[in-house]
Amino acid sequence: MAFMKLLYFAAVRERLKTDGEEIHLASPLTVAEIFNRYLAARLPGVDSSRLLFAVNEEMTGPDTVARDADTVAVMSPLSGGAALARIQAEDFDMAAEERLCAGGNTGVGGIATFVGRVRDNARGKAVDHIEIGCYESMALKELEKVRAEAVEKCSAINVTIVHRIGVLRPGEQIVGIVAAAGHRGAAFAACRYAIDELKKRVPVWKKEFTADGGFWVEGL
Repeated sequence: MAFMKLLYFAAVRERLKTDGEEIHLASPLTVAEIFNRYLAARLPGVDSSRLLFAVNEEMTGPDTVARDADTVAVMSPLSGGAALARIQAEDFDMAAEERLCAGGNTGVGGIATFVGRVRDNARGKAVDHIEIGCYESMALKELEKVRAEAVEKCSAINVTIVHRIGVLRPGEQIVGIVAAAGHRGAAFAACRYAIDELKKRVPVWKKEFTADGGFWVEGL
């Protein structure tokens, strides 16, 4: 009989007090289902969206299906809190985002990136700064959903999304998306899907400030 191997790293290993274990799956399960069935009760207070997962040494999302004989790694966020979907006030480095997304996977044949920046003008006026806020707990969950969907629907290997909040000035980065795939078409498609869905679904709001005052973008 084949068994699935679960490996634990960093804070997850510390919480569970074991390097890993073997389990038998009567039928294939998604990574999210494995977490909910075997780990959620043992990791109280831990949101699975804040963890990293890999199946057979490839970074993956919660909807990836795993089977007996597979190896599933469960990891806490990388140094600096670099989860695959993040909201933060601090600036980000796109080169570091690319490394996080590709993860040393030699199956990656193409990487597509998108960076959204603060424009210096709006409605014919010079923009002094913008303020970005969000419903953070919901936004994080929705970002992870978008990220996972981009991987699955576009046949990507991995996608990362980082979105900033707070006061930003013209030229500063707002959002960074990286999509890694076996081929360029899937990478481009996943990157485009992620930014388009983010704009439609993730509860993030932007207010632009010009000499005439502040204006909500797409606001009431």
